[in-house]
Amino acid sequence: MIRTVLYFCLIILFSCVDKHFIAYSIDGEKLNYEDLQTSSSGISDFKLFFNKDEIDLEYTTLHFIATDYYYYGQFFFDKNFMSMLKNKTLHMGADALIYEKDRTDFPNYNENYLYFTAIKYKN
Repeated sequence: MIRTVLYFCLIILFSCVDKHFIAYSIDGEKLNYEDLQTSSSGISDFKLFFNKDEIDLEYTTLHFIATDYYYYGQFFFDKNFMSMLKNKTLHMGADALIYEKDRTDFPNYNENYLYFTAIKYKN
């Protein structure tokens, strides 16, 4: 009985989190995470960049991620937020994210969201 209750609580928790992370194609089309590619370049170390100049490897831009998921303090210090962001990134087949602080040209831009560009390293 307890296992069943715990199982349903986890399902509800994860379904609520999914609505806070929105994936967009490069063209601005809203995407479902289930439909996205799931293989990365093989580099298993997720990385968050704050500037494109920090990236030493060649890469291609895959998708955009927008989120209004709640975080404590600065988002990159919130372990729960970063864990969710990492999982979403790796699930879509990306290797890293670029935080897009000053970009306002995203599809359906909303100042209450954080925006990231998902990238995949070229082999």
